[in-house]
Amino acid sequence: MGNTLMFWKKKQQAQPQPQVKAKPSQKRFIEKPALTMKRDLQAIRGMSTPVISFGFTSGTGSQNINNLIRWFLSDWRNASREAVLKNPLGSKYMNLSVDGVVGAEGVYIKPAPTIEGMTQDELQELSQRLEKRFDRWAYDADRFSLDGSMTFDIFQQTVEKIRVQDGECFIRIHNVNNTVKLEIIDAARLTQLNNQWLDNGNYISNGIEFDQYHKPVNYYFCIYNPITYTYDATAFEIIPAKEICHYFIPQQMGQERGIPDMISTSKTMEDLKNFTDAALVAKRISASATAYITNNNNDTDQVELVAGETDSTATYSEYLEPGAVFELGKNQDIKTVSPNNGADKIGEFTSELMDQIAMGLNVTKQSLMGSTADASFSAAKLAERLQATTFRTRSNVLISRVLKPIYLEWMKCEMLNNSNLNISFSDFDDAICARYIPVKPISLDPTKDIQAEIMLLDAGLKSKTQIISEMGGDPRITLEEIAKEKETNTQGNTNGIEPKEPEEGADSTSNSN
Repeated sequence: MGNTLMFWKKKQQAQPQPQVKAKPSQKRFIEKPALTMKRDLQAIRGMSTPVISFGFTSGTGSQNINNLIRWFLSDWRNASREAVLKNPLGSKYMNLSVDGVVGAEGVYIKPAPTIEGMTQDELQELSQRLEKRFDRWAYDADRFSLDGSMTFDIFQQTVEKIRVQDGECFIRIHNVNNTVKLEIIDAARLTQLNNQWLDNGNYISNGIEFDQYHKPVNYYFCIYNPITYTYDATAFEIIPAKEICHYFIPQQMGQERGIPDMISTSKTMEDLKNFTDAALVAKRISASATAYITNNNNDTDQVELVAGETDSTATYSEYLEPGAVFELGKNQDIKTVSPNNGADKIGEFTSELMDQIAMGLNVTKQSLMGSTADASFSAAKLAERLQATTFRTRSNVLISRVLKPIYLEWMKCEMLNNSNLNISFSDFDDAICARYIPVKPISLDPTKDIQAEIMLLDAGLKSKTQIISEMGGDPRITLEEIAKEKETNTQGNTNGIEPKEPEEGADSTSNSN
Protein backbone atom coordinates (compact mmCIF):
# COMPACT_ATOMS: atom_id res chain seq x y z
CA MET A 1 0.00 0.00 0.00
CA GLY A 2 2.81 2.33 0.85
CA ASN A 3 4.62 1.49 -2.40
CA THR A 4 1.50 2.11 -4.36
CA LEU A 5 1.05 5.48 -2.74
CA MET A 6 4.62 6.37 -3.45
CA PHE A 7 4.20 5.38 -7.07
CA TRP A 8 1.08 7.49 -7.34
CA LYS A 9 2.85 10.55 -5.95
CA LYS A 10 5.72 10.13 -8.35
CA LYS A 11 3.35 9.82 -11.24
CA GLN A 12 1.56 13.03 -10.27
CA GLN A 13 4.83 14.92 -10.06
CA ALA A 14 5.89 13.66 -13.44
CA GLN A 15 2.84 15.01 -15.23
CA PRO A 16 3.84 17.68 -17.76
CA GLN A 17 2.41 21.19 -17.63
CA PRO A 18 3.36 22.62 -21.02
CA GLN A 19 0.44 24.97 -21.69
CA VAL A 20 0.50 27.17 -18.61
CA LYS A 21 2.32 29.98 -20.42
CA ALA A 22 -0.12 30.11 -23.33
CA LYS A 23 -3.16 30.94 -21.21
CA PRO A 24 -2.21 34.42 -20.05
CA SER A 25 -1.81 35.73 -23.59
CA GLN A 26 -5.23 34.40 -24.60
CA LYS A 27 -6.78 35.71 -21.42
CA ARG A 28 -5.28 39.13 -21.85
CA PHE A 29 -6.30 39.30 -25.52
CA ILE A 30 -9.89 38.24 -24.86
CA GLU A 31 -10.74 39.91 -21.53
CA LYS A 32 -9.47 43.41 -22.25
CA PRO A 33 -12.33 44.33 -24.59
CA ALA A 34 -14.74 42.71 -22.14
CA LEU A 35 -13.47 44.83 -19.29
CA THR A 36 -13.67 47.97 -21.42
CA MET A 37 -17.24 47.21 -22.43
CA LYS A 38 -18.11 46.46 -18.81
CA ARG A 39 -16.80 49.84 -17.72
CA ASP A 40 -18.74 51.60 -20.47
CA LEU A 41 -21.95 49.82 -19.48
CA GLN A 42 -21.43 50.72 -15.85
CA ALA A 43 -20.85 54.33 -16.86
CA ILE A 44 -24.11 54.35 -18.83
CA ARG A 45 -26.15 52.61 -16.14
CA GLY A 46 -24.66 54.12 -13.00
CA MET A 47 -23.05 57.42 -13.95
CA SER A 48 -22.24 58.29 -10.32
CA THR A 49 -25.86 58.14 -9.17
CA PRO A 50 -26.31 61.75 -7.97
CA VAL A 51 -25.63 63.16 -11.45
CA ILE A 52 -28.06 61.00 -13.34
CA SER A 53 -30.76 61.32 -10.67
CA PHE A 54 -30.46 65.09 -10.47
CA GLY A 55 -33.91 66.58 -10.74
CA PHE A 56 -35.74 63.25 -10.84
CA THR A 57 -35.63 62.08 -7.24
CA SER A 58 -37.21 63.48 -4.12
CA GLY A 59 -36.05 63.80 -0.56
CA THR A 60 -32.33 63.45 -1.29
CA GLY A 61 -29.48 65.91 -1.22
CA SER A 62 -28.45 64.96 -4.74
CA GLN A 63 -31.05 67.34 -6.16
CA ASN A 64 -29.07 70.40 -5.12
CA ILE A 65 -26.54 71.70 -7.64
CA ASN A 66 -24.19 72.67 -4.82
CA ASN A 67 -24.15 69.09 -3.54
CA LEU A 68 -23.03 67.90 -6.97
CA ILE A 69 -20.34 70.57 -6.97
CA ARG A 70 -19.16 69.47 -3.54
CA TRP A 71 -18.50 65.88 -4.59
CA PHE A 72 -17.63 66.12 -8.27
CA LEU A 73 -16.11 69.54 -8.94
CA SER A 74 -12.53 68.34 -8.48
CA ASP A 75 -13.03 65.48 -10.95
CA TRP A 76 -14.77 67.77 -13.44
CA ARG A 77 -11.99 70.32 -13.20
CA ASN A 78 -9.27 67.69 -13.68
CA ALA A 79 -11.08 66.21 -16.70
CA SER A 80 -11.47 69.66 -18.24
CA ARG A 81 -7.80 70.52 -17.71
CA GLU A 82 -6.81 67.24 -19.32
CA ALA A 83 -9.07 67.95 -22.31
CA VAL A 84 -7.50 71.38 -22.78
CA LEU A 85 -3.98 69.93 -22.68
CA LYS A 86 -4.48 66.72 -24.67
CA ASN A 87 -7.59 67.08 -26.81
CA PRO A 88 -7.35 69.39 -29.84
CA LEU A 89 -11.05 70.21 -29.59
CA GLY A 90 -10.61 71.33 -25.98
CA SER A 91 -7.71 73.59 -26.88
CA LYS A 92 -9.56 74.99 -29.90
CA TYR A 93 -12.68 75.75 -27.88
CA MET A 94 -10.73 77.56 -25.17
CA ASN A 95 -8.94 79.78 -27.70
CA LEU A 96 -12.20 80.35 -29.59
CA SER A 97 -13.94 81.59 -26.44
CA VAL A 98 -11.02 83.88 -25.59
CA ASP A 99 -10.97 85.38 -29.10
CA GLY A 100 -14.72 85.94 -29.12
CA VAL A 101 -15.20 87.24 -25.57
CA VAL A 102 -12.01 89.23 -25.05
CA GLY A 103 -10.21 89.49 -28.37
CA ALA A 104 -6.63 90.48 -28.95
CA GLU A 105 -6.92 93.87 -27.21
CA GLY A 106 -9.51 93.02 -24.57
CA VAL A 107 -12.56 94.95 -23.44
CA TYR A 108 -11.62 98.63 -23.32
CA ILE A 109 -12.82 100.80 -20.44
CA LYS A 110 -13.45 104.43 -21.31
CA PRO A 111 -14.39 106.72 -18.40
CA ALA A 112 -17.58 108.70 -18.98
CA PRO A 113 -18.53 110.58 -15.78
CA THR A 114 -21.92 112.28 -15.61
CA ILE A 115 -21.50 114.63 -12.66
CA GLU A 116 -24.23 117.21 -12.29
CA GLY A 117 -23.13 120.83 -12.29
CA MET A 118 -20.33 120.30 -14.80
CA THR A 119 -20.45 121.56 -18.35
CA GLN A 120 -19.85 119.29 -21.32
CA ASP A 121 -16.36 120.67 -21.78
CA GLU A 122 -15.54 120.06 -18.11
CA LEU A 123 -16.87 116.52 -18.31
CA GLN A 124 -14.88 115.90 -21.47
CA GLU A 125 -11.72 117.22 -19.85
CA LEU A 126 -12.32 115.05 -16.76
CA SER A 127 -12.96 111.97 -18.92
CA GLN A 128 -9.71 112.47 -20.77
CA ARG A 129 -7.74 112.83 -17.53
CA LEU A 130 -9.31 109.69 -16.05
CA GLU A 131 -8.74 107.73 -19.26
CA LYS A 132 -5.10 108.79 -19.36
CA ARG A 133 -4.48 107.82 -15.74
CA PHE A 134 -6.34 104.52 -16.11
CA ASP A 135 -4.33 103.56 -19.21
CA ARG A 136 -1.07 104.35 -17.40
CA TRP A 137 -2.08 101.99 -14.61
CA ALA A 138 -3.79 99.23 -16.62
CA TYR A 139 -1.14 98.81 -19.30
CA ASP A 140 1.86 98.86 -16.99
CA ALA A 141 2.50 95.31 -15.77
CA ASP A 142 4.38 96.41 -12.63
CA ARG A 143 1.55 98.70 -11.57
CA PHE A 144 -1.32 96.46 -12.62
CA SER A 145 -0.47 92.93 -11.44
CA LEU A 146 0.93 91.80 -8.11
CA ASP A 147 3.70 89.72 -9.70
CA GLY A 148 4.30 92.13 -12.59
CA SER A 149 3.45 89.57 -15.27
CA MET A 150 0.21 90.89 -16.76
CA THR A 151 -1.26 93.99 -18.31
CA PHE A 152 -4.98 94.68 -18.57
CA ASP A 153 -5.43 92.95 -21.95
CA ILE A 154 -3.37 89.88 -21.05
CA PHE A 155 -5.22 89.70 -17.75
CA GLN A 156 -8.59 89.45 -19.49
CA GLN A 157 -7.36 86.71 -21.82
CA THR A 158 -5.97 84.71 -18.89
CA VAL A 159 -9.15 85.11 -16.87
CA GLU A 160 -11.33 83.83 -19.72
CA LYS A 161 -9.00 80.87 -20.33
CA ILE A 162 -9.22 79.87 -16.69
CA ARG A 163 -13.01 80.23 -16.66
CA VAL A 164 -13.36 77.96 -19.69
CA GLN A 165 -10.95 75.43 -18.24
CA ASP A 166 -11.96 75.40 -14.57
CA GLY A 167 -15.47 76.81 -14.82
CA GLU A 168 -14.52 79.74 -12.60
CA CYS A 169 -11.74 82.18 -11.88
CA PHE A 170 -10.84 84.02 -8.67
CA ILE A 171 -9.25 87.47 -8.82
CA ARG A 172 -7.99 89.14 -5.67
CA ILE A 173 -7.77 92.94 -5.49
CA HIS A 174 -4.81 94.12 -3.42
CA ASN A 175 -4.12 97.63 -2.16
CA VAL A 176 -0.34 97.98 -2.03
CA ASN A 177 1.09 101.40 -1.18
CA ASN A 178 -2.12 103.15 -2.23
CA THR A 179 -2.09 101.32 -5.57
CA VAL A 180 -4.50 98.66 -6.78
CA LYS A 181 -2.80 95.40 -7.83
CA LEU A 182 -4.48 92.25 -9.08
CA GLU A 183 -3.74 88.58 -8.43
CA ILE A 184 -5.29 85.44 -9.97
CA ILE A 185 -5.81 82.58 -7.49
CA ASP A 186 -5.99 78.93 -8.55
CA ALA A 187 -9.52 77.57 -8.19
CA ALA A 188 -8.14 74.27 -6.84
CA ARG A 189 -7.08 76.10 -3.67
CA LEU A 190 -10.72 76.64 -2.75
CA THR A 191 -11.64 73.16 -1.53
CA GLN A 192 -15.27 72.17 -1.18
CA LEU A 193 -15.02 69.57 1.62
CA ASN A 194 -14.96 71.81 4.70
CA ASN A 195 -18.68 72.53 5.00
CA GLN A 196 -19.71 73.53 8.51
CA TRP A 197 -21.81 75.87 10.63
CA LEU A 198 -20.03 78.76 12.37
CA ASP A 199 -20.74 80.24 15.78
CA ASN A 200 -21.86 83.58 14.35
CA GLY A 201 -24.69 81.96 12.39
CA ASN A 202 -22.83 81.92 9.08
CA TYR A 203 -21.97 78.71 7.26
CA ILE A 204 -19.23 77.44 4.96
CA SER A 205 -20.36 75.78 1.75
CA ASN A 206 -17.94 74.65 -0.96
CA GLY A 207 -15.13 76.70 0.54
CA ILE A 208 -17.13 79.96 0.77
CA GLU A 209 -18.54 81.49 3.95
CA PHE A 210 -22.08 82.83 3.50
CA ASP A 211 -24.34 84.83 5.77
CA GLN A 212 -28.00 84.08 6.40
CA TYR A 213 -28.95 85.76 3.10
CA HIS A 214 -26.56 83.55 1.10
CA LYS A 215 -24.20 86.45 0.50
CA PRO A 216 -20.46 85.63 0.35
CA VAL A 217 -18.52 86.85 3.38
CA ASN A 218 -15.13 85.09 3.25
CA TYR A 219 -13.26 82.71 0.97
CA TYR A 220 -11.20 79.86 2.50
CA PHE A 221 -8.21 79.19 0.24
CA CYS A 222 -5.73 76.42 1.03
CA ILE A 223 -2.13 77.29 1.70
CA TYR A 224 0.08 76.74 -1.34
CA ASN A 225 3.60 75.31 -1.11
CA PRO A 226 5.65 76.67 -4.04
CA ILE A 227 8.44 74.13 -3.44
CA THR A 228 6.39 70.93 -3.61
CA TYR A 229 3.57 72.46 -5.75
CA THR A 230 0.98 71.09 -3.33
CA TYR A 231 -1.94 72.47 -1.32
CA ASP A 232 -2.42 71.98 2.40
CA ALA A 233 -6.10 71.14 2.82
CA THR A 234 -5.89 71.60 6.60
CA ALA A 235 -4.61 75.20 6.61
CA PHE A 236 -6.50 78.09 5.06
CA GLU A 237 -5.98 81.70 4.10
CA ILE A 238 -9.23 83.52 4.84
CA ILE A 239 -9.80 86.36 2.35
CA PRO A 240 -12.74 88.78 2.67
CA ALA A 241 -15.30 88.63 -0.12
CA LYS A 242 -14.85 92.34 -0.87
CA GLU A 243 -11.33 91.55 -2.12
CA ILE A 244 -12.44 88.69 -4.41
CA CYS A 245 -13.98 88.80 -7.89
CA HIS A 246 -15.57 85.41 -8.49
CA TYR A 247 -15.99 85.04 -12.24
CA PHE A 248 -18.26 82.23 -13.40
CA ILE A 249 -21.45 81.78 -15.42
CA PRO A 250 -24.15 80.18 -13.22
CA GLN A 251 -26.36 77.49 -14.71
CA GLN A 252 -28.69 76.89 -11.76
CA MET A 253 -30.35 79.10 -9.15
CA GLY A 254 -28.20 79.54 -6.06
CA GLN A 255 -25.12 77.99 -7.67
CA GLU A 256 -22.03 78.72 -5.55
CA ARG A 257 -19.19 77.52 -7.80
CA GLY A 258 -18.59 77.41 -11.53
CA ILE A 259 -18.77 74.28 -13.66
CA PRO A 260 -16.34 73.79 -16.60
CA ASP A 261 -17.86 74.34 -20.03
CA MET A 262 -16.63 71.04 -21.46
CA ILE A 263 -18.20 68.75 -18.87
CA SER A 264 -21.33 68.15 -20.95
CA THR A 265 -19.23 67.08 -23.93
CA SER A 266 -16.19 65.50 -22.28
CA LYS A 267 -17.37 61.92 -22.96
CA THR A 268 -18.25 62.71 -26.57
CA MET A 269 -14.94 64.46 -27.13
CA GLU A 270 -13.09 61.48 -25.70
CA ASP A 271 -15.09 59.09 -27.90
CA LEU A 272 -14.24 61.16 -30.97
CA LYS A 273 -10.56 61.16 -30.07
CA ASN A 274 -10.55 57.39 -29.48
CA PHE A 275 -12.40 56.77 -32.73
CA THR A 276 -9.98 58.87 -34.75
CA ASP A 277 -7.04 57.09 -33.13
CA ALA A 278 -8.58 53.71 -33.96
CA ALA A 279 -9.32 54.85 -37.51
CA LEU A 280 -5.72 55.97 -37.90
CA VAL A 281 -4.47 52.55 -36.79
CA ALA A 282 -6.89 50.88 -39.19
CA LYS A 283 -5.67 53.06 -42.04
CA ARG A 284 -2.05 52.23 -41.23
CA ILE A 285 -2.84 48.51 -41.18
CA SER A 286 -4.82 48.68 -44.42
CA ALA A 287 -1.93 50.50 -46.08
CA SER A 288 0.46 47.71 -45.10
CA ALA A 289 0.88 44.46 -47.02
CA THR A 290 2.26 41.32 -45.39
CA ALA A 291 3.72 38.34 -47.20
CA TYR A 292 4.81 34.92 -46.04
CA ILE A 293 6.52 32.04 -47.84
CA THR A 294 5.16 28.50 -47.74
CA ASN A 295 7.07 25.28 -48.49
CA ASN A 296 5.24 22.74 -50.63
CA ASN A 297 7.58 19.82 -49.79
CA ASN A 298 6.02 17.83 -46.94
CA ASP A 299 9.25 15.97 -46.23
CA THR A 300 10.93 19.04 -45.02
CA ASP A 301 8.65 19.20 -41.97
CA GLN A 302 10.66 16.55 -40.20
CA VAL A 303 14.34 17.40 -40.04
CA GLU A 304 16.75 15.63 -37.74
CA LEU A 305 19.54 17.82 -36.51
CA VAL A 306 22.98 16.46 -35.90
CA ALA A 307 24.74 17.41 -32.70
CA GLY A 308 26.22 20.88 -33.07
CA GLU A 309 23.82 21.96 -35.85
CA THR A 310 21.18 24.63 -35.53
CA ASP A 311 17.79 25.00 -37.11
CA SER A 312 18.27 25.93 -40.74
CA THR A 313 14.76 27.35 -41.27
CA ALA A 314 14.99 30.34 -43.55
CA THR A 315 14.13 33.75 -42.13
CA TYR A 316 13.03 36.51 -44.48
CA SER A 317 13.36 40.09 -43.41
CA GLU A 318 12.84 41.84 -46.73
CA TYR A 319 10.10 44.45 -47.02
CA LEU A 320 7.76 44.55 -49.98
CA GLU A 321 8.77 47.49 -52.10
CA PRO A 322 7.18 48.84 -55.28
CA GLY A 323 8.53 47.02 -58.33
CA ALA A 324 10.55 44.54 -56.26
CA VAL A 325 11.20 41.03 -57.70
CA PHE A 326 12.16 38.14 -55.43
CA GLU A 327 13.30 34.63 -56.36
CA LEU A 328 11.89 31.79 -54.31
CA GLY A 329 13.55 28.46 -53.62
CA LYS A 330 12.45 25.04 -54.79
CA ASN A 331 8.94 23.99 -53.70
CA GLN A 332 8.27 27.46 -52.18
CA ASP A 333 5.30 29.71 -52.74
CA ILE A 334 4.51 33.24 -51.57
CA LYS A 335 1.19 34.46 -50.24
CA THR A 336 0.15 37.98 -49.34
CA VAL A 337 -2.21 39.39 -46.74
CA SER A 338 -4.00 42.62 -47.58
CA PRO A 339 -5.93 43.90 -44.54
CA ASN A 340 -9.30 45.46 -45.22
CA ASN A 341 -10.11 48.97 -44.11
CA GLY A 342 -11.84 48.88 -40.73
CA ALA A 343 -12.89 52.54 -40.59
CA ASP A 344 -15.62 52.92 -43.16
CA LYS A 345 -17.75 56.10 -43.20
CA ILE A 346 -15.43 57.88 -40.82
CA GLY A 347 -16.53 61.25 -42.18
CA GLU A 348 -20.23 60.72 -41.36
CA PHE A 349 -19.51 59.46 -37.86
CA THR A 350 -17.08 62.27 -37.11
CA SER A 351 -19.52 64.88 -38.41
CA GLU A 352 -22.29 63.55 -36.16
CA LEU A 353 -20.07 63.68 -33.09
CA MET A 354 -18.92 67.19 -33.99
CA ASP A 355 -22.54 68.33 -34.16
CA GLN A 356 -23.17 67.05 -30.64
CA ILE A 357 -19.98 68.62 -29.30
CA ALA A 358 -20.78 71.99 -30.88
CA MET A 359 -24.28 71.94 -29.39
CA GLY A 360 -22.94 71.08 -25.94
CA LEU A 361 -20.41 73.93 -26.06
CA ASN A 362 -22.94 76.42 -27.48
CA VAL A 363 -20.76 77.31 -30.43
CA THR A 364 -21.18 76.83 -34.14
CA LYS A 365 -19.64 73.83 -35.80
CA GLN A 366 -17.75 75.88 -38.36
CA SER A 367 -16.24 78.07 -35.62
CA LEU A 368 -15.17 75.04 -33.62
CA MET A 369 -13.61 73.35 -36.63
CA GLY A 370 -12.24 76.56 -38.12
CA SER A 371 -13.49 75.56 -41.56
CA THR A 372 -16.20 76.86 -43.90
CA ALA A 373 -15.68 74.26 -46.61
CA ASP A 374 -19.26 72.95 -46.53
CA ALA A 375 -21.01 76.23 -45.70
CA SER A 376 -22.52 78.74 -48.06
CA PHE A 377 -22.00 82.46 -47.66
CA SER A 378 -25.46 82.98 -46.16
CA ALA A 379 -25.04 80.09 -43.75
CA ALA A 380 -21.59 81.30 -42.72
CA LYS A 381 -22.90 84.82 -42.11
CA LEU A 382 -25.82 83.52 -40.02
CA ALA A 383 -23.47 81.35 -37.98
CA GLU A 384 -21.20 84.36 -37.46
CA ARG A 385 -24.14 86.43 -36.14
CA LEU A 386 -25.25 83.68 -33.77
CA GLN A 387 -21.70 83.17 -32.53
CA ALA A 388 -21.27 86.90 -31.90
CA THR A 389 -24.45 86.89 -29.77
CA THR A 390 -23.11 84.04 -27.64
CA PHE A 391 -19.80 85.77 -27.07
CA ARG A 392 -21.47 89.09 -26.33
CA THR A 393 -23.46 87.39 -23.55
CA ARG A 394 -20.26 86.07 -22.00
CA SER A 395 -18.61 89.48 -22.38
CA ASN A 396 -21.44 91.03 -20.37
CA VAL A 397 -20.80 88.55 -17.54
CA LEU A 398 -17.09 89.39 -17.62
CA ILE A 399 -17.86 93.10 -17.45
CA SER A 400 -20.36 92.71 -14.63
CA ARG A 401 -18.39 90.33 -12.40
CA VAL A 402 -14.80 91.42 -13.03
CA LEU A 403 -14.20 94.66 -14.93
CA LYS A 404 -16.72 96.89 -13.15
CA PRO A 405 -15.54 95.95 -9.62
CA ILE A 406 -11.92 96.48 -10.68
CA TYR A 407 -12.65 99.91 -12.15
CA LEU A 408 -14.64 100.82 -9.04
CA GLU A 409 -11.73 99.95 -6.73
CA TRP A 410 -9.28 101.83 -8.96
CA MET A 411 -11.55 104.88 -8.94
CA LYS A 412 -11.74 104.82 -5.13
CA CYS A 413 -7.97 104.68 -4.91
CA GLU A 414 -7.57 107.57 -7.35
CA MET A 415 -10.08 109.76 -5.55
CA LEU A 416 -8.35 109.13 -2.20
CA ASN A 417 -4.80 109.69 -3.42
CA ASN A 418 -5.17 112.21 -6.24
CA SER A 419 -6.45 115.61 -5.18
CA ASN A 420 -6.15 117.00 -8.71
CA LEU A 421 -9.32 115.21 -9.81
CA ASN A 422 -11.50 117.57 -7.73
CA ILE A 423 -14.22 114.92 -7.35
CA SER A 424 -16.27 114.65 -4.19
CA PHE A 425 -17.30 111.24 -2.83
CA SER A 426 -20.85 112.51 -2.85
CA ASP A 427 -20.61 112.31 -6.66
CA PHE A 428 -18.99 108.87 -6.63
CA ASP A 429 -21.93 107.09 -8.28
CA ASP A 430 -21.81 109.54 -11.19
CA ALA A 431 -18.01 109.62 -11.36
CA ILE A 432 -17.61 105.86 -11.85
CA CYS A 433 -19.74 105.78 -14.99
CA ALA A 434 -17.78 104.35 -17.90
CA ARG A 435 -18.27 102.76 -21.29
CA TYR A 436 -17.11 99.16 -21.65
CA ILE A 437 -16.27 98.61 -25.30
CA PRO A 438 -16.11 94.89 -26.17
CA VAL A 439 -14.34 93.36 -29.10
CA LYS A 440 -16.07 93.96 -32.42
CA PRO A 441 -16.61 90.74 -34.40
CA ILE A 442 -15.08 90.43 -37.84
CA SER A 443 -17.62 91.14 -40.54
CA LEU A 444 -17.94 88.80 -43.48
CA ASP A 445 -19.19 91.62 -45.71
CA PRO A 446 -18.18 95.01 -44.23
CA THR A 447 -19.39 96.95 -47.26
CA LYS A 448 -22.98 95.75 -46.91
CA ASP A 449 -22.87 96.25 -43.14
CA ILE A 450 -21.83 99.90 -43.58
CA GLN A 451 -24.51 100.41 -46.21
CA ALA A 452 -27.10 99.04 -43.78
CA GLU A 453 -25.93 101.49 -41.10
CA ILE A 454 -26.21 104.39 -43.55
CA MET A 455 -29.74 103.36 -44.50
CA LEU A 456 -30.73 103.26 -40.82
CA LEU A 457 -29.16 106.70 -40.36
CA ASP A 458 -31.00 108.16 -43.34
CA ALA A 459 -34.29 106.66 -42.15
CA GLY A 460 -33.87 108.27 -38.74
CA LEU A 461 -33.72 104.93 -36.92
CA LYS A 462 -30.14 105.43 -35.69
CA SER A 463 -27.93 108.36 -34.79
CA LYS A 464 -24.30 108.95 -35.65
CA THR A 465 -23.46 108.75 -31.97
CA GLN A 466 -25.02 105.30 -31.67
CA ILE A 467 -23.29 103.99 -34.78
CA ILE A 468 -19.89 105.26 -33.65
CA SER A 469 -20.40 103.75 -30.18
CA GLU A 470 -21.32 100.35 -31.60
CA MET A 471 -18.18 100.44 -33.73
CA GLY A 472 -16.06 100.97 -30.62
CA GLY A 473 -15.26 104.69 -30.98
CA ASP A 474 -15.88 107.76 -28.89
CA PRO A 475 -18.70 109.72 -30.54
CA ARG A 476 -17.62 113.09 -29.15
CA ILE A 477 -14.01 112.79 -30.24
CA THR A 478 -14.94 111.30 -33.62
CA LEU A 479 -17.45 114.03 -34.43
CA GLU A 480 -15.01 116.73 -33.33
CA GLU A 481 -12.30 115.28 -35.56
CA ILE A 482 -14.70 115.13 -38.50
CA ALA A 483 -15.66 118.78 -37.93
CA LYS A 484 -11.98 119.82 -37.75
CA GLU A 485 -11.21 117.94 -40.95
CA LYS A 486 -14.10 119.62 -42.74
CA GLU A 487 -12.96 123.02 -41.50
CA THR A 488 -9.40 122.32 -42.59
CA ASN A 489 -10.51 121.20 -46.04
CA THR A 490 -12.70 124.31 -46.43
CA GLN A 491 -9.85 126.63 -45.49
CA GLY A 492 -7.55 124.81 -47.83
CA ASN A 493 -9.92 125.22 -50.75
CA THR A 494 -10.42 128.93 -50.10
CA ASN A 495 -6.70 129.57 -49.81
CA GLY A 496 -5.94 127.90 -53.09
CA ILE A 497 -4.22 124.88 -51.58
CA GLU A 498 -6.27 122.46 -53.59
CA PRO A 499 -3.88 120.18 -55.51
CA LYS A 500 -3.73 120.71 -59.25
CA GLU A 501 -4.34 117.69 -61.39
CA PRO A 502 -1.75 117.01 -64.10
CA GLU A 503 -2.70 117.71 -67.69
CA GLU A 504 -3.66 114.86 -69.91
CA GLY A 505 -0.61 113.29 -71.51
CA ALA A 506 1.85 114.92 -69.14
CA ASP A 507 4.45 112.81 -67.40
CA SER A 508 4.11 113.35 -63.67
CA THR A 509 7.48 111.77 -62.98
CA SER A 510 9.49 114.07 -65.28
CA ASN A 511 11.26 117.17 -63.95
CA SER A 512 10.71 120.49 -65.70
CA ASN A 513 13.95 122.43 -65.82
